[in-house]
Amino acid sequence: MSCPNCGGDELAFRVPDSVREHLPDDRAGATLCDTCLRVSPSDSVPDDYPDFSTVSDAFPEDGETGAVLACLLALLDRLVLHREDADAVAAIAERRGVDVLLFLDRLAADSGLDPELDVTRRREQLEQLI
Repeated sequence: MSCPNCGGDELAFRVPDSVREHLPDDRAGATLCDTCLRVSPSDSVPDDYPDFSTVSDAFPEDGETGAVLACLLALLDRLVLHREDADAVAAIAERRGVDVLLFLDRLAADSGLDPELDVTRRREQLEQLI
């Protein structure tokens, strides 16, 4: 699949049950663009979690944890509207052993990405919330 935003490849993933209630769309699947990091809901739900390190080395090896972080990226796009949900998803990621702020720093520094959102700015805003 190609990203409608930038034309990059999209990685399909299952939305973890632990974060689904915090997302603006209730579909069980989503896609993550490997170039601009745009996250979109999807009706297609893969059986297994993909290897998110194909998008960036900033993602952890565990596919389900990678999916939690991808869902967090979806919320960062509209952080003002989804402040409480972003805080909740960040807390879930941290319980899974992820330093969310370090993850965002690594994404911002990844020269292979061209994020549609200002990751550094969103990181600073998220830091004020958590």
